[in-house]
Amino acid sequence: MARFGRRVAVVGVGLSDCDRSRPDVNKVELANESIRRCLDDAQLSMQDIDEVVVADIDSLFGVGQSQMWLTDDIACYLKPGVKVETGGSVGGSACHSAVHHVAAGASDVVLVTATSKGGGARGPVERFGGGARAQAAMTAGFHPIWDRWVFVGPLMLFAFMANDYLMWSGCTREAIAKCRVKAAQNAMKNPYAHLKRDITVEDVLNSPFIIWPLRLLEFCPMTQGSAAMIFASEEKAKKITNKPVWVEDIVTAHSKQYWTDAMVPVDWGSQEAGAVALWKRNGITNPWKEIDVFEMYDPSTWAEVIWMEWMHLCGKGEAWKLVDRGATEINGEFPLNPSGGVVSTNPGVPSTTMRYIEAALQVRGDAGEHQVPREVRRAVGHGFGGTNWNTYMLLSKDMP
Repeated sequence: MARFGRRVAVVGVGLSDCDRSRPDVNKVELANESIRRCLDDAQLSMQDIDEVVVADIDSLFGVGQSQMWLTDDIACYLKPGVKVETGGSVGGSACHSAVHHVAAGASDVVLVTATSKGGGARGPVERFGGGARAQAAMTAGFHPIWDRWVFVGPLMLFAFMANDYLMWSGCTREAIAKCRVKAAQNAMKNPYAHLKRDITVEDVLNSPFIIWPLRLLEFCPMTQGSAAMIFASEEKAKKITNKPVWVEDIVTAHSKQYWTDAMVPVDWGSQEAGAVALWKRNGITNPWKEIDVFEMYDPSTWAEVIWMEWMHLCGKGEAWKLVDRGATEINGEFPLNPSGGVVSTNPGVPSTTMRYIEAALQVRGDAGEHQVPREVRRAVGHGFGGTNWNTYMLLSKDMP
């Protein structure tokens, strides 16, 4: 049974080349790179797009109303358009907005575009936008009296989470290192990944600490890149492609006003609430068996392991053991982040869109060298950002 007013499908996807810096293009050109690839994938032109949803975070890049700057190159000129801003989860929130608009009948074909030209840049202007502005924007997520004066960035949050897990779970550092090596091996098969390094467990364990217990290779990079998706109604989807990927469900869960609320005790809440809602609403009683691929937003290798438990993919204290025996490898029982994940490629704004794109490519069987070596009928993409904002999209080969 269709969950929405009208059935909605993914009919086109596009990714830009990703790197620490893309000095060959400005932000508009970088956005256009993934959009052109997305339009080519769907065999559509800009004239075929009814509406555009822009994902962005103006405060990170120092540009107000970025949609006005991007208009000419994102198929939005003289068309309905919406810009969404929800922190790091914005690439997912924009996709959810597009799904709702198509399902409600407001538009038949909607393009989502998400671009980051900030973090990781080498130029002085971009470095300011990606560094100081990013720090200022993220600091706003902490309480103005009690927390901001000691805030050291997202690292502190994940350090609290990792240290808590170490204390009670029995998790070994080697298991975490194996998870990072798995991501690196997958990323080397992904032409759009940023970090493509053949690293070993020893490399991870010998990388420097950035804040206890996080090591440098256990955290995501700063990347420049863009992503685009096209969502269409059932009638349009069947005309556009012979491989539509159907949107079974979308879930958004937000839980905290300030990050400190999640630190002591370590309880982030909305990862679990969103996942439980997704499983329950779609009659999924054992996601480990019923989901073929999971693309998780993993800012840190620790997050990938710990959030498996919070998302009810396995029991408490079991995730690191599953990782340790290779269960989440691309050819394992439960392929997790076959793309290499956010820990390999992290442009921020499009990072969640990329999770949805990678999930859709797996369902289509078009992921190339990092395609899971078995039939994928159902996949989940996950997004994360803000003060623990989480988005989920359940995609299927079968029309709901």
